[in-house]
Amino acid sequence: MGHKRVRANTLRSSVGRALRILEFLICAAAVICVAAAAPQPLHEQQEQQSAVELLHHALYLADLYNWAAAGPEFTRAEKMFTAAGDKRNALYAKLGRLRSTAEQGNVRVLSAQLETELATNPLLVQDKQLRMFCLIVKGDIDDEVNSSSMGHDWEQVQALAAELGDKKWQYRALGQLGLVAFYEGDLATARKNVGGALAAGTAAKDAGAQIRFLTVLGTGLVYTKLYEQALPYLDQALQIATATPDAGYQYSTNEARLDAFIGLKQLDAAQALADDMLKHARDQHRMEHEALTLIESTPLALARNDWKGAVSGLEQSLAIS
Repeated sequence: MGHKRVRANTLRSSVGRALRILEFLICAAAVICVAAAAPQPLHEQQEQQSAVELLHHALYLADLYNWAAAGPEFTRAEKMFTAAGDKRNALYAKLGRLRSTAEQGNVRVLSAQLETELATNPLLVQDKQLRMFCLIVKGDIDDEVNSSSMGHDWEQVQALAAELGDKKWQYRALGQLGLVAFYEGDLATARKNVGGALAAGTAAKDAGAQIRFLTVLGTGLVYTKLYEQALPYLDQALQIATATPDAGYQYSTNEARLDAFIGLKQLDAAQALADDMLKHARDQHRMEHEALTLIESTPLALARNDWKGAVSGLEQSLAIS
């Protein structure tokens, strides 16, 4: 009986040791599986998450056409994605960075660079969402280069948006094609397309589209010297921008308002606006808008017989340009 108890105790001890060894092996295997399933250390996962958040917020700002504010976030996200080996999102962020800093570089060179990328980069050939974003960037840049190239860009954006079921970029592309029509002198198509895009953007509560296309309509009326008709569109654009602080300072809208005030001989209002625009441009280091404001202020100086001020403004603009 005693021997049986000893053998039983020995057996229990052996079984206990075996169970402890088995438990250890199971735990070790679990650790190995977890390591295989999550190859990145925790800090790398956190950095990756931060990069995604940066990209999403930059795209949100870009969606409001506040590219200047989005630029630093695109730049940081690009570096983080590149370090993590995420080529797709690194390219996404790079495209945003290029658009955000376009006014600081040679737009013709940049347009040619993007054209080459669209034709040769496998990611841009295969990934329709990424390709559409690249074409959106190129379409904005070609606005400064060539209306024909711009039209081709936005036709492709419109087609891809339809294929992807993206209604927002379908109507936004329509509005941009209206701008192309305006450049080419087809005012009827311009009014139809921009008006349609504005109506769709308003229905969708798309603040970025509303600000942009109200500004386009107002600017078109300013170009045709219908200043009184232009101001309500431009004022409405500013009201929406004020209610959407992330949209930033509206240089294009205010440039059109400045022209309208000068055209209406409202010189005090024009001077106050020009001073405000120059302050914002200089504070935010927006050199292109500083130069444009100085140029557009020349008729204001001339209207006040300030020839010296007119020449000085043009000389400053030339130096900046």
